[in-house]
Amino acid sequence: MVKNILILFFVLIVIGGGVYYFLNKNQTATDTNEQKMEGVPLDDEMIIEVDEKDVASMMGMTYQYVGELIDVTKGEIRGINTQGLTKGIAKSNFDGEQYLLLATFENLPEPAGDDFYEGWIVQLDPFMFLSTGIVKKVDGVYTNVYKSGEDLTNYNFYVLTIEPNDGDPAPADHIVEGTMQ
Repeated sequence: MVKNILILFFVLIVIGGGVYYFLNKNQTATDTNEQKMEGVPLDDEMIIEVDEKDVASMMGMTYQYVGELIDVTKGEIRGINTQGLTKGIAKSNFDGEQYLLLATFENLPEPAGDDFYEGWIVQLDPFMFLSTGIVKKVDGVYTNVYKSGEDLTNYNFYVLTIEPNDGDPAPADHIVEGTMQ
């Protein structure tokens, strides 16, 4: 009798695990990242200050990794509505000494109030993320530039968020996302 109960218990665990796997296996990378980008981001101890000369140089470079960023908004977020039209390109490179990231965006509405846009790079396995800073306009185009002395090319998923000016370092609402390949 006890043996039959243990066998039944084991079978239920196996079936339950299979059902859980089946229900979650089709979850997209975007769904997974939105759920996991909670908490405090990592700090980049080797961040390098970017100046105007760096920005001009980075605009003309050829990059190892490039990814299209697609709009993931679903209606109005924090007083803006992208109407699904926002898009962008994220590019990264590591030359053996410096990691460079350049992301540019099209059809990105002005944030409401004192909200601002912030860039993020994400490593999917193991899951970690870090801020690439506040996105600013360069020649009228929202642009995110980032430079580090550490090879961050394994952080190949880019996310743009709209952030409230509340001092909370955690990412807020996602606007565009994409993988740099």
